[in-house]
Amino acid sequence: MLSAKRVKPFLVSCTRFFLTVRSCCLIFLGSPKDFAPLSLSTPQWSPVSPLLFLIYISRLHKQIPYALTLCYMDHFTHTVSSSSYLHNVQLLQRQYAILNAKGSRLGEGLSVPKTEQIHWRTSWDGDPPSAASIHLDELVFGPKNKLRCLRL
Repeated sequence: MLSAKRVKPFLVSCTRFFLTVRSCCLIFLGSPKDFAPLSLSTPQWSPVSPLLFLIYISRLHKQIPYALTLCYMDHFTHTVSSSSYLHNVQLLQRQYAILNAKGSRLGEGLSVPKTEQIHWRTSWDGDPPSAASIHLDELVFGPKNKLRCLRL
């Protein structure tokens, strides 16, 4: 995948080494300190891991119309904008269908139960807050009444 993105061969080799030549040792009181090969996942402590993840899922970001897609590690945020809450919900449901289909083709799944929906509005909007819910895989998510966090 890195080669397809025109990454220099020496960086591809370094990345392959980083992901394959690793070992770990579980230490318990009185246990032997034997290292065993480790071949799963990327190290969570590594600053390279988020970048590799973003490269891996970059195919999911292509050609998603009418939306702003932000991603950090394994969290996606889709933001859509239109003149009505109902149309926003329809756009988001369409986005989910596109993303889910692409992920399925890549052998990746989405964790739908983690979904949250927020209808953004300003205090001077004349419309009342929306009660429009989004339906994803037979699960229903109503809009949150409060923003959990906003980090700038």
